[in-house]
Amino acid sequence: MKKISLILLAFIQLAFSATPEQVEQYIMVSKADRDLVEMEQMIEEMIPSNSTKSVETVGIRFNEYLAKNFSEKEMTELIKLYKNPLLLTLREIDSELPEEELNEFNLSLQENPLSTERLYLNKKILENMFDDENIKNMLNGLETKMVKLLGQTKETKAITQEDEKSFLNEIREELKLPLLYSTQTLSIEELTELQKLTNTAIIRKANKVELDATMYAIEIFLQDMINGMMNSFIPEQEGSLLNKFLEE
Repeated sequence: MKKISLILLAFIQLAFSATPEQVEQYIMVSKADRDLVEMEQMIEEMIPSNSTKSVETVGIRFNEYLAKNFSEKEMTELIKLYKNPLLLTLREIDSELPEEELNEFNLSLQENPLSTERLYLNKKILENMFDDENIKNMLNGLETKMVKLLGQTKETKAITQEDEKSFLNEIREELKLPLLYSTQTLSIEELTELQKLTNTAIIRKANKVELDATMYAIEIFLQDMINGMMNSFIPEQEGSLLNKFLEE
């Protein structure tokens, strides 16, 4: 009976998962793959010249993860939400904003400081976009996987609480100025609305799933690439053992 229940549950989840068409539309309106594109470019530079692996598979895995972790209803809601120009404003902070303009804007803030209310709202928006626990999980998960992929033994915790705190502060500090720059033309009322939007459960989930999808796609790609490199110069049986180890 328990087995039948699990099968039915799996079928229901599959039946109501987001469709590939919804995922494509979501990525188009939300620019959800903005960070992934940059990572693909970085990975491409690391790929050995004799490797047959293509970074195109990263995008495929990313889309698959989104489809599995969003329902049709959630995806429909997100597509509608991201047609709101206020939410799209946030996506600009991850794009390559002109450094010269950012520097000029930073200098102008020294002469004409922003109001306390505007600074507070920007701070809350940034906290909503990058949840502490999500970032910590990503950092520790990536470190653990890299240790495994490199065949090292993790005897002690490499990442300390101090490292986590420093990493979080670095991310927020790095994005603080671009966010202030991107939202400078918004009124206090619009900023307040944006802060409320970023604090909704569905947007918080979207931020987490996108982050997890990025790490999942890259992790699978690195596994496949390292497996290919190792299997090219170790016996087939040993290669199978390596695959089993990496899958644990």
